[in-house]
Amino acid sequence: MPAHFGIFVLASLRPLFTLQDLARRIAVLGCVALSMLVSTILQATAGDRIALVVGNSNYRKVPKLINPANDAADMAMSLGRLGYSVRHLADLDYNHFRQALIEFGNAAKTADKAVIFFAGHGVEMDGKNWLIPVDAEIKSEIDVYAEAINLETLIDISVMPKIIGLVVLDACRNDPFETTKVAAAGRALSSRSSKAAAPVSGTPRSPTPFAADTRGLAPVEVSDNVLVAFAAAAGTTASDGTGRNSPYSGSLLRHVETPQLEINYLFRIVHDEVWKETGTQEPAIYGTLPKGDIYLNGDAAVANGDGGADAEQLAWEFVRSTNEIATLRRFAQQFPASAHRAEIDQRIAQLQTAETNAWKIVERQKSLAAYRAYLDLYPFGEHVESARVALASLEKSAKPGQATGQIDMPGPPPASYQLASAETTTGNSEAVEKAWDVLKESRDKSVVGRFAERYPSSRHNRLPPGSDLALRPVNSTELMLQSAHDSDVNACFDGDSGACARSIKKYPDYVQLQFQLCRSKGNPKGCMINAVTEARRRGLLVSAYTRSEEEKVRNREYRRVVARVNQNVGNVVSNVVGNVVSNAVSTAVSNAASSAASRAASQAASAAASNAASRSASSAASSAASRAASTAASNAASRVTIPSDIRLKEDITALGWTDTGLRLYRYRYKGDARFYVGVMAQEVARQTPAAVSSGVDGFLRVDYGLLGLDFLTDRDWMRRQLRSGID
Repeated sequence: MPAHFGIFVLASLRPLFTLQDLARRIAVLGCVALSMLVSTILQATAGDRIALVVGNSNYRKVPKLINPANDAADMAMSLGRLGYSVRHLADLDYNHFRQALIEFGNAAKTADKAVIFFAGHGVEMDGKNWLIPVDAEIKSEIDVYAEAINLETLIDISVMPKIIGLVVLDACRNDPFETTKVAAAGRALSSRSSKAAAPVSGTPRSPTPFAADTRGLAPVEVSDNVLVAFAAAAGTTASDGTGRNSPYSGSLLRHVETPQLEINYLFRIVHDEVWKETGTQEPAIYGTLPKGDIYLNGDAAVANGDGGADAEQLAWEFVRSTNEIATLRRFAQQFPASAHRAEIDQRIAQLQTAETNAWKIVERQKSLAAYRAYLDLYPFGEHVESARVALASLEKSAKPGQATGQIDMPGPPPASYQLASAETTTGNSEAVEKAWDVLKESRDKSVVGRFAERYPSSRHNRLPPGSDLALRPVNSTELMLQSAHDSDVNACFDGDSGACARSIKKYPDYVQLQFQLCRSKGNPKGCMINAVTEARRRGLLVSAYTRSEEEKVRNREYRRVVARVNQNVGNVVSNVVGNVVSNAVSTAVSNAASSAASRAASQAASAAASNAASRSASSAASSAASRAASTAASNAASRVTIPSDIRLKEDITALGWTDTGLRLYRYRYKGDARFYVGVMAQEVARQTPAAVSSGVDGFLRVDYGLLGLDFLTDRDWMRRQLRSGID
C-alpha cells in the first residue's frame, strides 16, 4: 500500500477586511492564488491524480482582485501538464463553493493524488482560518461563521487521498475592506488574548484589543502525512508582488514541473527564493511528510525492505509490553513464522496459569478485596466482567465505612523475552497499518495510546490521547458529504429558511445549517450570536487543526469539561438507565399485576362461588399477574427515553440492522461494566427526529417505544436471538 500523503497549500489568500473594530479580531490572510487546471469532471479511480482550483476575484461587496486570477490560471496550466484531472472554477459563492468541495471530497476518497489550490480572500477570526466566497457580506466578525468556509474542511478532504494532496495559499497585505464604512455590529465570542479567552460554554463578550501587527493565518497541526503550506509564516502576511505572479506563486510555478524534484526540496527551494526576493516574507509548512520520497512530477520511489518484516518488528515493540492475551494471540496469528512465536506461546501460558490461580482465590473468598485485587492485577482477564458485576453488588450492600482489608494475590509474572527490541521507526505505511491491525482491538490502552502517539492518523481512527481530533463529537465535513443529496439541505444553502428548519431536525449536529438559517433570515439581531454560543456549548465548534493561542485555551477548557462529564457519566447512566428503567419496570409490573389479579379474581369469582371457584380465581389471578408482570418487565424500558448518545459509550460493535433501517450496536456506557444492545441517538435523529430529545445534561436520548424497539442488555438480546433461532 503506498504511503498516504496530503498537501494543503493555501496559495494566495488575500486579506479580506480589517474594519477598525474588526481589526482587533480578524487577521488578514491576503491574496489567495488558487486556480486549478483545465476544468474537467472529477472521476477518481485507483491511480488518479485530481485537482480542484478555485480562483475568487470578482467579489461583490469589496474591490475586485487581479493577481490571484493570473496565479491560479498559470498553476492550472502547470498541473494540467503534469497529468492531473483538474476542475478549474472561478468566483464561487458560498453554495457553489460547498458543492465543489463535496464533489472533490467524494472523488478524493479513491484518488491517489489530489490537489486543492485556492486563491481569493481569507481571514483568521476567532482563532480559526476561513476562506471567503465572492457573495460574502460580512458586517461583523460573527458573520464569518455563516458567510465563510472553514479551512479545516479542506484539511479534512486532504486526508483522503492515498498518496498526495495539494492546496496553495499566497497571502497579500492590501486590505479591500479598509476603506469601507461598515461598522462592527457584532461582539467577539472570545478575546484574542489567551489569558482572557471565553470559556467553551461562556457568554459572548466584547473583543479585547490586540497589536495591529498580529495578522495572517493561525498555525495548524495535522497528521496522516498531510502537509499544509502557507506562503507566509503564521501571524504574518505575504507580498502580492509587482509582476504577473506573486513571489510565492511565481517561485512555485518555476519549479512545480521539475521532474523528480522531491516535495521536501520543492518547498525548500520556494522558501529560499521568496525570502531572497522579498527580504521579509518567509513561507512555512505545517505537518509531517512521509519518510519515503514524494513527487508532484514523477513516481514515488519503491520502498526498500520487507514490509512484512518491518510490520512484525514494529508490532513486537508494542506487543511485548502488554499482558493482554488476546493481543499476544493476534500477533501470533498475524506473524505465524515470527522468531518470537515460541516466546509468545510461553508468555500466554504464563498469563493463563497466573490468572487461573488468582481467580481460584477470588472464588474462595468472594470478598470486596478479592474482586478489587483481581481487577487491578488482571484488567484484561477472562473473568473481568463477572468480577465487575459481583463487585458492584457487594459495594451496593456494603455498610458505610466498612473495612475491606487486603488480600495477597499473585500478579502476572514478569516477562522474560530474550530479544529486547530497540525502538523501531519506519516510514513504510504498509508496515504501520499491518502492525496496527494487531494492536487496534487491544484493550490495553497504554499500548494503543503509545502507538497512536507515534503514528497518528485520523483517517484510520488512530488518535493519540489528548488529540483535539478526538474532541470533535461530530465531523462537519463528513456531515456535509453525507447530506449532499438531501433536497432540503441543498435548498437551505440556496436560502430557503423552511428547508433549513427541516434540515436541522434531520441533522441536528450539522451546525452550519443553523448558521444558514440565520443567513436566510437576513441575520436578525441575536440569531448568529445565539447559534454560535449554542454550537460552542455542545462542542460542535472545537477546532481540530488550528493552533492559535485562542484555540489552545478553548480546547483545553473543553477538554476539562469533557473530563468532568466523563467522571459523571456513570451516575448519568445508572440514574437514567438503571433507576429510571427499574422504577418504570417496578411500577409497571406492580400496577399491571395488581390490575390483572383484581380483574381475573373478579371475573372468576363471579363465575362461581364455591371453593373450587375460589381456587380457580386464585390460580387465574396468579397466572394473569405473572403474564402481566412479564409483559410489563419486557416493555417498560422501551417506554422511557434512554441516553443513547454516542459520546457516553465505548467498546462499540456494530451487530446488524433493524427492519426500519437503523443500525444496532453492542456497547457499554462509560463507567458501567454491563453491555447493552441499542441504537445511536445521532443516527436516529437523521431518520426519526421525533424519537430523539436532549436531556438537561446535554446528552441525546432515544424513545425506544416510538421506534418499536426494546432497550436490552446484551445478555437479554442474546437470549432473544437464541429463542428466535429455536422458534
